[in-house]
Amino acid sequence: MADRNRDAALARAAEHLFSMGLGDAAAQMSARNMTYGLAKLHYVQQQLGGAPDATFIATPDLTVTRNEARWQAGVGYGGKLTWGDGGRPCVFVDVKPNCCGMLVGGLEEPPALRQVTGRLDAMLEDRAELQGVTIDWDIGTGNHFLDLMAVEPVDPTAQLPPYCFVLHFSGSELRAESPLGMGLYWDASAELRRRMRVFDTPWGPCRVLLDDDAAEYWEFFQVAERFARRRRLMAAERLFDDFSVIANLHHQGLVHPNAMLLGCQDTSGEGLVPVMLRESTPGYLFRPLPNLSDEVIDVLGWTARAERHGVVDQLRAANVIPHGAGYMLPGVSHVVEVHEVGERRYYEVQAVEGGVRIVVGTPRDPPRPDLRVPRPPRDPGQRRVPPGRDRRPPAAAVGPEGLTVYPLSRRSSTSLASAIRAEALFRASETSLESNEP
Repeated sequence: MADRNRDAALARAAEHLFSMGLGDAAAQMSARNMTYGLAKLHYVQQQLGGAPDATFIATPDLTVTRNEARWQAGVGYGGKLTWGDGGRPCVFVDVKPNCCGMLVGGLEEPPALRQVTGRLDAMLEDRAELQGVTIDWDIGTGNHFLDLMAVEPVDPTAQLPPYCFVLHFSGSELRAESPLGMGLYWDASAELRRRMRVFDTPWGPCRVLLDDDAAEYWEFFQVAERFARRRRLMAAERLFDDFSVIANLHHQGLVHPNAMLLGCQDTSGEGLVPVMLRESTPGYLFRPLPNLSDEVIDVLGWTARAERHGVVDQLRAANVIPHGAGYMLPGVSHVVEVHEVGERRYYEVQAVEGGVRIVVGTPRDPPRPDLRVPRPPRDPGQRRVPPGRDRRPPAAAVGPEGLTVYPLSRRSSTSLASAIRAEALFRASETSLESNEP
């Protein structure tokens, strides 16, 4: 593809990204990365004889993803990716759905933390089975957690218990082939790799299931989603004696064969929806409302662009709400430029202080200007590996300071609260449970 056509394709992809993000460095980086992902999807749609109408609707928690394969594929986090109305026989497996979700359980009495800790420790050592599949519990890995909270009603008419717990995790059992089906992750399942078609786009490979394979994958995803819901419930039953289920839903999976939730939740159904922020701030439970209306689309300034590209119906059917606040990049001001090296992308960002420019290869270990680690001298006999070959690209500071280290942190509730549009039913606070510890 000629450079002019390539640039035009990226510009078109950028016009198919509709963002409610906060605009900080993490949101900027995610949007830029998602532009490449949309360009790849548009390329494949055209190769298949369709219109290039794949669209990403970013929620207020738009942020980076720490899944490297997903990031390198051009996928951001915090939003809904659509490439049809559900009737197209095509699934883009680079999105890697895993059914990660949250279960909120209601409690009449708060349990002692020592008791819950003991049960959790025993559960993690237990090789439980569900539907003939051995469970590998993942609570405590990554950002997966168990929270205990006191409930403070915001709506006096809401009938909610005085305490609750939140379980947030996914599970890796169905990523590869299993007795239940073909597997969810293309890089974990030989069966998926056998069936998928790989399109060589100008921005790297794009992995797709078509026709009967796409239909079978959608059927298997529904099996996996039910499995994940039952898995969360099974964990709750092992941790707590008596509870009521308030919510149990995923935020990382397919809505239908042509739509993917990437760290957000579907508001088109019944029930309540949790939004969890930092561990030191309240969590919230919302009554979901359909969105987006024509009035909101117009207020956001999207109407003319959506009509020009024929994607108004995709915006009207967004029906999304964040599941959390997303990651932030402390000390980073904004994205300056994207450097393409082969099939990899390096993000040049500006530090808040000191005028330091930083080049980021992946958000898995992104740069932090205020935590400097001297670059070790290179062994003269060490082989230099070209970018994009067999190592993850590093985060490197421009200047004599050398490599940087950057732990991600979750955003606080203050910047996100004004962007969430839904009806809050309760606020939860962990500090209220301190007096219950024996």
